[in-house]
Amino acid sequence: MSDLELKIREVLLQARISKAYKGYPFLEYAILLVIENESRLCRIYNEVYVKVAEHYGVSPTSVEKNLRTLRDAFWQNCGYEYFKEQCGIILYNRPFPREIIEIFAEEVEKKMREENC
Repeated sequence: MSDLELKIREVLLQARISKAYKGYPFLEYAILLVIENESRLCRIYNEVYVKVAEHYGVSPTSVEKNLRTLRDAFWQNCGYEYFKEQCGIILYNRPFPREIIEIFAEEVEKKMREENC
């Protein structure tokens, strides 16, 4: 496992995102894809959901559904507090899965930069 993959797991652990959800590995891989190429956020379905689906042998619709389920559980377990305290982002409404991926990708990149300084 690469340092980047370990850092993604560390950030998700700090956010108290449970590995018990089917969408957890999808989220990890989606974050990895976005960190590799941020422009994938502009074509989230084809550039992220489809690639995650191919990697795990499921449908893109399944990826999207499981990411929404994971997002909902995270949000109900005070995810908004995590974003406010750790990321400095105030969200008043439940974010879209794309936004969750983007925020976590930025947080992972920030932590990697801090460690390299």
